[in-house]
Amino acid sequence: MKRRLLLFISLWALLLVLMIIHKIVFMTVEDTYTWSDFAALWPVIVNGFSMDLSMSAYLMAPVLLWLIASVWTAGKWMRRTLNIYLWFIAAVFSAVAVTDAILYPYWHFRLDATPVFYFTTSPGAAMASLQWWWEAAAVILVIALSWGLHWLMKQCAEVFMPLPQAAKTGKRVVATAILLVIGALMIIPIRGGVTVSTMSPGRAYFSSDMRLNHAAVNPMFSFIHSLMHIDRLDRQFKYFDSEEAHRTVARMMDARSDTNPDSGRTVKLSVSRPDVYIIILESFSAHLMPSLGGENIATRLDSIGRRGVLFTNFYAESFRTDRALPTILSGYPALPTTSVLRYPNKFGSLPGLASELKKNGYTTNYYYGGDINFTNLKAYLVSTGFDNIVCDTDFPVSRRLSKWGAHDEDVYARALNDIHEGKPALRVIQTSSSHEPFDVPYRSHHTDKRANAFAYADSCLGAFITGLHRTGRWDRSLIAIVPDHWGAYPKDLTDHKARHHVPLVLTGGALEGTPARITAPGSQSAIVPTLLRLMGMDTSAFLYPTDLLNPAAPHHAWLTEPEWAELIKDDGTTTTINVTGNTQSGPHTKQTKAFIQTIYEDLDRR
Repeated sequence: MKRRLLLFISLWALLLVLMIIHKIVFMTVEDTYTWSDFAALWPVIVNGFSMDLSMSAYLMAPVLLWLIASVWTAGKWMRRTLNIYLWFIAAVFSAVAVTDAILYPYWHFRLDATPVFYFTTSPGAAMASLQWWWEAAAVILVIALSWGLHWLMKQCAEVFMPLPQAAKTGKRVVATAILLVIGALMIIPIRGGVTVSTMSPGRAYFSSDMRLNHAAVNPMFSFIHSLMHIDRLDRQFKYFDSEEAHRTVARMMDARSDTNPDSGRTVKLSVSRPDVYIIILESFSAHLMPSLGGENIATRLDSIGRRGVLFTNFYAESFRTDRALPTILSGYPALPTTSVLRYPNKFGSLPGLASELKKNGYTTNYYYGGDINFTNLKAYLVSTGFDNIVCDTDFPVSRRLSKWGAHDEDVYARALNDIHEGKPALRVIQTSSSHEPFDVPYRSHHTDKRANAFAYADSCLGAFITGLHRTGRWDRSLIAIVPDHWGAYPKDLTDHKARHHVPLVLTGGALEGTPARITAPGSQSAIVPTLLRLMGMDTSAFLYPTDLLNPAAPHHAWLTEPEWAELIKDDGTTTTINVTGNTQSGPHTKQTKAFIQTIYEDLDRR
């Protein structure tokens, strides 16, 4: 019995040591950490230890069952069984560690279930951000690390092999009972203690510096926790009674003028049913535009914005394209912990710009140079009213050899080629050339590869606007230009509010009252209701139909990432809540919590 207990304790201790070493290695290899951050290494280890203990207990539970079986049976097959499980631990540990290290510079949060969603819908698109040598290096590293970790654990187990067999049944019963008691006690570290609250990633948070909190989080636990909670929408953020939450949000959304909701509107349309264009720019940010205080990179967009309607205090609501598209096209506020596109069974109940315009005689078209099945995108588009969908397979093979399929210039050219007289049309153009790895067929004066890619995407946008003038439909055009999610320029932007600050530009010959600058706060879920109100159409199908062009309406911006949600009000205040813990800051905590609760409850009901 003693050797079994020593084997169990030794393997568990080894796993804990490996998890602590992983934190040190993570902080060493990630560029976001400096050597001065290692002064906080001890708090990182201490505050993350309970999560490490929980995750290692999960991994040791099958070993305990194996030890119970070894009391009653023996043979080479038993050792082989343990060896196979040790290989499993080593492989999972290695795959999570490497994947987490690769994705963290892009996402700025620890690994969750998002990659599974991406890989199951389109493995090629999921890996498109990486160069092929990074993919090869990652595979080699996972294999090498798996072998090394397995060797360590096997050597640790071999010290206590072979395990002695008790001759008497009574001793076997006692040994089994002791091991079962240990198994029962393991529930305590697994759930994170004996209190009501159970283990969650927020348990590791201890600092106002989010980087240090991230270093403390165990990525294996974060991944499993995300998988386990993905569908419990109505129970994730239950801050208040449902009726109270809805009353709070209703008060927040009430217009200040009930008698004339359009009072003071200066931007109007010269035609009642214009052609509508939504141009979704991959990863653009306000920091690319001089008129928004940024660099002189997106010069064409900057010029378009100066002549049209430029929203100067506008924000992206999320951080990935799959989370942004329902926000932009369905006016559905972003959720921090999940993507609406994970739930195909709910697509049919979502409102959408395409479905609303179809009711008013519009044709509906979507243009994207990449894999349209990635993250259930095609199912979403079809369900919300798009009839004509152009994607990578509609371009010659020679024109879609980039990581993300066809480049922007070809996608814009296809959209221009489809413009003709007839019914009013909705055309949504989703770009991709300014996505990592930023490989584009273009050389600007910018030596930075990232800046060059954005300059290319900007030039393609400018060429499209010029081409649209030549079609003869410019005077009937209403165009909204907006990025899909937080900006990827500059590279290491850490302030989350600045990172989510993006441009929104309305332009087109059908607009009257331009140029105009709108300084009220806004975010992407207000785009569709604003366009529909501008055209005099009904917006009652939308969850919270804010009109960005109506000065009599209350305005707000909504920002989310997997760990927090933020509400920026038109009184200039900002309220932030940590959705993985219990911290919050700002004057409108109740409104912010009620807002996120009502969104999750609404999606759960659909």
